[in-house]
Amino acid sequence: MNINDYRKKIFLNSQYCTYYNENKSTVLAGIMRNFGYRYSVLLPDEKLKGINKTYRKFTAIMNVCVAVEIILYIYLVIFPFFTQFMKMPFIAAVLILSLIPLVLLYVSYLTVNYLYENYLTRYVGTFQKTKFKPELKNISEQDYLTYKRTPRKSVYVLGALIVIFCLYAFVPVLIGNFNLNKKYEQAVTLSNIYLTFVPISPEVYADRAYAKLQLKQYQAAEADYEAANKYSLSDNFSTDILGAKTYYLQKDEMLKEFDDAINSEKEEPVKYLLQYEKATYLLKNKDYQSALNIYNSILAAYRQKKKVFFSPARAYYNRAVAKQAIGNYSDANLDITIAKRMCPKCEFSTETTLIQRPF
Repeated sequence: MNINDYRKKIFLNSQYCTYYNENKSTVLAGIMRNFGYRYSVLLPDEKLKGINKTYRKFTAIMNVCVAVEIILYIYLVIFPFFTQFMKMPFIAAVLILSLIPLVLLYVSYLTVNYLYENYLTRYVGTFQKTKFKPELKNISEQDYLTYKRTPRKSVYVLGALIVIFCLYAFVPVLIGNFNLNKKYEQAVTLSNIYLTFVPISPEVYADRAYAKLQLKQYQAAEADYEAANKYSLSDNFSTDILGAKTYYLQKDEMLKEFDDAINSEKEEPVKYLLQYEKATYLLKNKDYQSALNIYNSILAAYRQKKKVFFSPARAYYNRAVAKQAIGNYSDANLDITIAKRMCPKCEFSTETTLIQRPF
């Protein structure tokens, strides 16, 4: 097959091919391309121009219906019930997310095709239903040349889809870059826009939460971390939630939060991390003796070669701060020496390490 015949094959399968003549009769295409309507005579060119114009209108109506149905299904079904779908058995989720919209779209095609058939019956005449199967020999050279000169609006649609996909993929990267460069207000603004259109993105919720934390919007940040957990179907951001609470809860409430988290944790290294964070919280709130007791306990576990997730260098440094506060300067200086030897480049602080900047 030469290149011109190949292009004609594309034309035959496109919506630009709306009719063909065969055995002194004209076969018109239906909105559903497998449907055809055979007339017993060759329809005149003027009549075919009118039919073609109407066919374009019905095709446009069909495309709009498909687009609206897909958008409504996404925003009224998929987004609100996303977590429920993801918790279903895989087969059930696939059936609901694919078969229902496909059935709706098929019904839409049938409806628009029925309306088009009514138009043909009323304004053109009665027809015999048949398959629409044009072949190269049926195609008028003039019709093919007209098709070649016709602007391809589908190219613009494809271009729009590419732009949408790029925005979907790269806007989260841009939000993360704003956070990296400490442009937190821009990160929040862009996250708000993105989540308006894609309200199930855990990564963007986490990015917005981090930006809100830096802007001292602690409760709003906690809510975003909870949303990130919800839509990631995990507890990956539970420590961030705990960290956000340290900035606004009353001391007694926060200590209870720490105790609940420590008691419910099954992995020992994580327990030590939570104990370290509790001690650091106590240190920050000037409860030096209580903080010192916890630092002593977890550093003893570290020296016993137990697996820990907290930074031993930070623990030594923070213990030194607690010792200095209660007047034990010689031991405090020893801890500072150990901490700086373990991590010469560390910038020590009493801020929580539970909150991580999203990548």
